[in-house]
Amino acid sequence: MDIKDDVVRLYVKRFVIPKALIFDKPGFVDFKISGKTNVFARQLLVPEDFFIQLEKSIVEKYGDSGKSAMYSIGKKFGYSFSQLGRFENIKDHPGDKVKDWIIIASKFVEGTYASEIKQTSDVSKETVDYSLKNFVICRKLGYDFFLATGGAAGVIAWLLQDRNIEGYYYDSNFEGDEHVCKIKCAPFETLKAEGKEAFKEIKLDNLQQDVQQYNKFNEEAQVSYTKSFSSYLDAKVFSYENGIIKFRSKGDRFFLMEVSGMYLLELELKQRKMDAAIFDIAYAVGKDLFGDAGLDAKSILELLTALGWGEVLLMASVKNKMQIIIKHFPWTGWYKDIDFLTIGGLLSGAFSKVYKREVKLGKPQIDMNNNYLTLLFKEV
Repeated sequence: MDIKDDVVRLYVKRFVIPKALIFDKPGFVDFKISGKTNVFARQLLVPEDFFIQLEKSIVEKYGDSGKSAMYSIGKKFGYSFSQLGRFENIKDHPGDKVKDWIIIASKFVEGTYASEIKQTSDVSKETVDYSLKNFVICRKLGYDFFLATGGAAGVIAWLLQDRNIEGYYYDSNFEGDEHVCKIKCAPFETLKAEGKEAFKEIKLDNLQQDVQQYNKFNEEAQVSYTKSFSSYLDAKVFSYENGIIKFRSKGDRFFLMEVSGMYLLELELKQRKMDAAIFDIAYAVGKDLFGDAGLDAKSILELLTALGWGEVLLMASVKNKMQIIIKHFPWTGWYKDIDFLTIGGLLSGAFSKVYKREVKLGKPQIDMNNNYLTLLFKEV
C-alpha cells in the first residue's frame, strides 16, 4: 500500500524531523536516526542570500558553462547526501514500492527548503515531476541549477539507482504571492527525446565519505557558548513556519545543508577556476546580514556557533590584526582541498561592519591534532 502524501507529511514533520534534527547543541546542528541503520549527518544553517548571489554571479559570468557547473555540483551533492543518509532505494523497495521513499525524501527536503513540495512519479519510466512552492534560491532568481535542479536529480538518481537520471527546470511563476517552480527528473535520453536541453553529470564516484572518520571528526562536544539554534528559536530571533526559517533583521531566509554541500561547492568551483566570487559574495552577505542586525563581535561569534559552524572564538590581536579560531568546524574528507572562502568571507564582512573598517581574513591554518577540525583565520 502506498503511503498517502498527508500521512507522510505528518510523519516527517511530527516525528522524524523533531527527533532526528538536533538543534539544542551549541556549535552543532546534526541529523541523527537510529533504526535499521544508524544515520548521522552534520548540518549547517546557511543564509539563502549567499547562494542567490553566487549562482547569479556564476551564471551571468560564465553562461552555459556556469549553469552546467552549478548543476553538476548540485547533482553530486544530492547523490552524496542520499548515500550518506542511507536513503532507501529501489533495490530495497522494487517497483512502485519505491514511490513511498520518493515521497519521504521530498517531505524531508520540504522541511527547511520550501513551503510545499509535490511530486508525481512513474517508476517504469524513471520519471519524477516536482512542483516546488517557495523553494529557496529559485523563488528569487526564477531558476536554480544548483539545489532545485541538480540536487533533485542527484536524489532521484540515488533512489532509482540510475546515474543517467538528470533534472530539467521547465517552469517558474507566481501563483498569487507564492512562487512555484517545476522540475522534471528523467533519464537523459528521455529528456533529449522530448527536446529538453538538460545537462549531464554521471561522474558520481568518490563522493562517499569515510563514515567512521566523518562521525569521529564531527562528534558533538561541549563548547564555551550556551546558546544553541533552539535558543534563538525560543527567543524569536529566528522563526520557523511552514518549512521556512527566517532571521529577524529583515526576514532573511536560512536553510539546512549537510556540510558536504559547502565543501563540494568550493571544491568544484575551484577546480573549474570559477571560485573568484565566493569570498566577495560571502563578505557582502556577512556585512549586510549579520552586520546590519546590530550585533556586536561576541554576538556574531555566538550566533555562528549556534548555526552549526563549530565553536567560533575571537583570539587576541597580533600587531592590530584580528584572529578568529573555529574549533570543531564541520569536517569532510575534502578539508585539505578547499580554502574555506565561505566562512572566511562571512566573518570578514560581519567584522568589517562591527569595527567600521575593512577586515579581510586569509586562508586559515588547519589543525587536526585534537581529533577535530580547527581553523585559525588571521587578518591579512
